[in-house]
Amino acid sequence: MGITDTQSFSLVIRDVFFDAVSSDPFFASYSKRKNKMLSVQHQQLPYLGVYIIDETMLPDGDANAGMIRFSHTLRIGFSVMVANNDQVVAEQQIDAGYWRIMNRLWPDQYIMNLFDTMNPHTGEPNPDNTRIESITRGVRRHVFGATALNNETPVAEMQYDVSVFFRTGWPPIITDDLEEIDISTGIKIGDTQEEMDQRLQFHGKYLFDISRKREPRR
Repeated sequence: MGITDTQSFSLVIRDVFFDAVSSDPFFASYSKRKNKMLSVQHQQLPYLGVYIIDETMLPDGDANAGMIRFSHTLRIGFSVMVANNDQVVAEQQIDAGYWRIMNRLWPDQYIMNLFDTMNPHTGEPNPDNTRIESITRGVRRHVFGATALNNETPVAEMQYDVSVFFRTGWPPIITDDLEEIDISTGIKIGDTQEEMDQRLQFHGKYLFDISRKREPRR
């Protein structure tokens, strides 16, 4: 059993991004979190957050043809916060954080590999080889403020919002087995039994041993 048997691909992708960025030496001194459940206090600065913002699912192909398939657009938010009285230096610091995220994630030949995410240096792929098809949008903004009512801790925050595109397919789960096929020939709709008896007839049954069924390929 893999992690995607119990958790969504979106959570896996968020965790992959978080693990890659948070382990980078640039963010070694940062407090780090995966969601915004708790507010950030000034003693936790500098701070790095990697969050799930939202997820949009649209049909992959014709919605009424075939099995259910989705095109997912997952929005991941990055937050880099620092405290600094010098506004110029503060903006340089959050810009450096933004640039480090960009350089750590998007050139990564394993995290962003569309076919096989196995990293031979670590021996690990993205969990369950979860793959990202593309990054379709990115938005960055700088926010300035204070973490206390007395404005004693001037804060600069870089907010980076990226849209991650991937696909999923949901084939039907067939629970009833085909055990028997019953075939009769020489029948025409509207014919009487006497008319059908004048033609060569065949009636056969095909029985299947479901105990020997093969597992489907994945």
